[in-house]
Amino acid sequence: MKILFIKLLLPALLLFSSCGEKKQPETVVKKDSTENMTIKNDTAVTVKKEMKTTTGKIFTIIETKPSYSVSNFIVTGAGFANSSDTIKFQNENPMTTAMLSDLDKNGFEELYILTKAAGSGSYMDIMAIASFNDKSFGEITVQEIADKDVEKGGMFEGYMGHDSIYISDNKLVREFPVYKSSDANSNPTGGRRKIFYTLKPGEASYQLVITGKEEDVK
Repeated sequence: MKILFIKLLLPALLLFSSCGEKKQPETVVKKDSTENMTIKNDTAVTVKKEMKTTTGKIFTIIETKPSYSVSNFIVTGAGFANSSDTIKFQNENPMTTAMLSDLDKNGFEELYILTKAAGSGSYMDIMAIASFNDKSFGEITVQEIADKDVEKGGMFEGYMGHDSIYISDNKLVREFPVYKSSDANSNPTGGRRKIFYTLKPGEASYQLVITGKEEDVK
């Protein structure tokens, strides 16, 4: 009888024990969703670009992108007597391209790094580096767009981004559509404008300054 009793009691005890245990929830990863998904926070991307000048010097641009819309830059040089120079640009827009040009015709090319904002306006910016007779190199001061420049009568009146930057006739050119006050972002009606930059020597470094504009009014 004892053996029969134990045989009858054992399944009941096992059933009671299993009911008392807490079942661990199962994590289900859906391929078409990020719900319950652990994503490694390692989105940084590094871009390396080398630019060789006509005199054989090499600028190396290293762009690190901690996010889609922000970039950090390190620029080094090779072949310069003072090749340990390092120039950094922090929290800038991502790079679209880089160009070499001798705007002041002194025989030594400058480096121009063009960046573009990730927002709807796609505003472009300029970072520039000059060679000092190929002995060393340093940052070029770029004239910024001031508040007064976008006011009525200013060089950048009607400017809302969507610009392109290129080099023509030893000048750096910023070209953009001109917006009237009633224009939608997708439909500028004020024609196009070109802003011309010229490279000039400063007291301690070079300066990229605005020297004129040209209108193409519709």
